[in-house]
Parts: sequence; structure tokens; C-alpha cells
Amino acid sequence: MESISKIRRWVLVDGRSIRSVARQTGLSRNTIKKYLKDDSPPSYHRQAPPVRHKLCNGFDARLQTLFEQDQKRPR
Repeated sequence: MESISKIRRWVLVDGRSIRSVARQTGLSRNTIKKYLKDDSPPSYHRQAPPVRHKLCNGFDARLQTLFEQDQKRPR
């Protein structure tokens, strides 16, 4: 965040060229242009995790009965 504000200040306030700022920071000129184009600092918006569906939704009752029968079997 600080580097973006420094880059914006160097170019917009101090009047330095994009090429000189790119050379000093080691960033691409396209990256410098992107930082200058955006008015707000970049932010990360976390997405909600995808809804996971159970694979055995239709078989729950059958699986439960099989499990109970297996518990009753002699070992």
C-alpha cells in the first residue's frame, strides 16, 4: 500500500516520469500506469466458499440400515 502511494506521489505531485519511477522501483511501466489509473488502493475481497453437497444424499437411510446390520454381525 505504501509503495502505491509513493508511486502516485512521485508521478502526480513531483512530476517524475513513469519510466524513471519504473526504473527505480523495478516494476513494469504497465504496472505503474495501472496504479496511477486506479483512484482507490487495491483491496482483497474474500469470496464465500462454494456450497458442498453430500454425495450420498439419496442413500442416507440405506447406508444407516447397512451400518446397523453390520454392527449386529458376529466378528
